[in-house]
Parts: sequence; C-alpha cells; structure tokens
Amino acid sequence: MKNYSVRMIREHMENIPQFPIPKGFAIRNYCPDEGHIWTRILKAAEPYIDIDDGLFDREFGRYLSVLEDRSFYLTTDAGEEIGTITAWWQPDIDGKTCGQIHWVAIHPDYQGRGLSKPMMSVAMTRLKQSHERCFLGTSTGRIPAIKLYLDFGFIPDLSRENSQEAWTEVASVIKHPLLAQLESQNLL
Repeated sequence: MKNYSVRMIREHMENIPQFPIPKGFAIRNYCPDEGHIWTRILKAAEPYIDIDDGLFDREFGRYLSVLEDRSFYLTTDAGEEIGTITAWWQPDIDGKTCGQIHWVAIHPDYQGRGLSKPMMSVAMTRLKQSHERCFLGTSTGRIPAIKLYLDFGFIPDLSRENSQEAWTEVASVIKHPLLAQLESQNLL
C-alpha cells in the first residue's frame, strides 16, 4: 500500500467521544522550554518523517505563548512523557480559521494500548472551546491512527489530489461504517 498524505475533516464539534485516562497514566499541559521532550517522543514514534532537532521550533516557535494551553503530554505515573498531541489551528483552511489535531505521537513502547483515545478526547475538547470545526493531516500508512480518527468523527477529504485512490486503499484494509457508507455512495 502506498503511503499517501491525506486530510480528514470534522465539520462540527458536537458529541466528542470521551475516553478516561487509564490508571497509571496522566495527561498534562506543555510547560515552557519543553520542546526537547516533544522532539524525543516524535523521534521515537515517527516512522515516515525525519524528525530533526529544529522541527519543534519551525512548527511552534512563533507561537510558544499558546502551547501551554494547546499542547499536551501523556505521562506515566512516574512522570515520564510518552505521548504528545496538540490542539492547534490554521488560519486559512478553506478560507476559515479551523481547529487542527496536530502531531499526535506515542512512544512505541506504549503504542497499541488505546492511549491515543484519551489524548484525542482532551485535545478535541480543547478545540471545541475555540473552533466550530477541525481537520487533521495524516497518511495512509498510519492505519491505526486513521481508524481512531474515523471513530472520532473525522471524514476523508475527498477533494485532495489522489484522495480517491488513497481512500479506496484504506477502505480495503479498514472495515469502518463511515468508509462503507462512502463506498455505497460510489465515492470510493
């Protein structure tokens, strides 16, 4: 399967799934000068993008003052940061300011335990405070992440280049009601 870049959209912020943080873990906000933690997590977790030491500053450097409100770390009870998610925004997506789920990552030692669900609940709840809709970018090689995003009400943006082919491939791997509905409407 090719690894296409895709975009997913959530047209409203109602009925956000709420998943509790499991025992043994916590979620906390970013604190000043913690970009190195974000970088450490992304370097360990990211299979497709080369994460260099300057990426955090390129992504967030102009907006450090808002990170304490919009960026979160998943931690163990011992305080080790093992995951990150950001409730970001883009000022010009389709001409409207739109919330964005941005840079979701969990250290590989903790993946597959459902820990991204409570992170998504926290970030989506934060987005709801400021935005009427949201989107995210991902890639088709991230099948578990795409399933999570579908479960959180995000739908494929079929207007993007190669989206037909990309989502048809995803639908061949993920059996999800939303994708089945798109197939039945001959959109995939």
